Amino acid sequence: MKNRYILVSSLLLSNFLAKPQTNDSISHIKVNKTEVELLYNQYIQDGNNSAITGGIGTERLSVYGPSFSMKKSFGNNAINFQLGSDIISSASTDNIDFVVSSVSKLDARTYTNIGYERILEKNQITIGGGVGFSIESDYFSFGKFFGISASSKNKMQTYSAEFQIFNDDLRWGRINPGYYRPAFLIYPSELRDQEWYDVVKRNSYNANLGFSQVINARNVFGISALLSLQNGLLETPYHRIYFSDGSLAVEQLPPERRKMAIALKLNSFIKGNLILKNSLSGYSDDFGIHGFSIENETALKLNPKWTLHGNARFYSQTASTFFAPYMEHDVNQNYYTSDYDLSAFNSLRIGLGVKHSPFKYTKKNKRFDTATLKYNFYRQSNSLYAHMMSLSINTTRFKPKTTTN
Repeated sequence: MKNRYILVSSLLLSNFLAKPQTNDSISHIKVNKTEVELLYNQYIQDGNNSAITGGIGTERLSVYGPSFSMKKSFGNNAINFQLGSDIISSASTDNIDFVVSSVSKLDARTYTNIGYERILEKNQITIGGGVGFSIESDYFSFGKFFGISASSKNKMQTYSAEFQIFNDDLRWGRINPGYYRPAFLIYPSELRDQEWYDVVKRNSYNANLGFSQVINARNVFGISALLSLQNGLLETPYHRIYFSDGSLAVEQLPPERRKMAIALKLNSFIKGNLILKNSLSGYSDDFGIHGFSIENETALKLNPKWTLHGNARFYSQTASTFFAPYMEHDVNQNYYTSDYDLSAFNSLRIGLGVKHSPFKYTKKNKRFDTATLKYNFYRQSNSLYAHMMSLSINTTRFKPKTTTN
């Protein structure tokens, strides 16, 4: 599956918000509840710059992704669980072996995450942590995270920090008949007469830091920063390189990469039924890429049950010093890639959505909360385009528990 490096998504921090209980002199009620989200995503893209064939050729890809999320809250504690799968149909992946078929190559990715949160009411602090993994035929990732947030006594300021570690293994074979184990890296079919890399694993270390300030009843300002370090196998083993002299190799990149990003955000509430979320972000890494984005999300509440959503995002980046198009690399270079994720480009994403919020009790302790339908169109200046659709349904089940002081 071709990964798109859309940078603002890397800037979104996990927000742990404390919600203190209301105390009574005799007794108080702590509501245990279970929140469930059913989500279906569909992603369809096409383009003409596949890195599998050296920066030319189809990038046609379809991803169908159902997932299930559940949050179980009990008192000041919560457990989060997510399970999902992406069914991937890719014409470009056929070209690893130059297979021409009427049906595109199919693959699947399965992922799960589990986390725990605890609210420390007296100190207005929330802490959380968790683990997760993702697996597909040529990839396995295991992740760990820890987060903490703290609010001031008047709740006008919030500070947050989140730390993540991902350990990835890029060997093929774990879910393939006859192997069911990490066997070997997959190279292009005509380049399998040698081992091109002496490592098979990649590690990522991320630190997300955030601060938000309530300016007044209608405006909230926030700033967030991302620091990231990657090392190990940063290449994709089946990305071809065609040199200017006609010779052929696989992608070569430095064994380490440092990234830094910063985002400014302003959320505004206008006339009670209009919410504007604006952000401005900047990005830089030591591969030579520098980028910025500007984004707006607008929510218009038509009535208590219906809300319209709109969003737009513009992004621009410079090219990596290691990038060159098809047959433009010099064979004497140490590092080279024709992956257009690392090229210079501009992109625009626009979208619309509608949310229905009946908050209707289907039974005494079960409630249907929301149903949200969204569509986004994405276009890059290098010809790649994509359609993104999603449908989510949220429900809540309550179980009150009365305790006596």
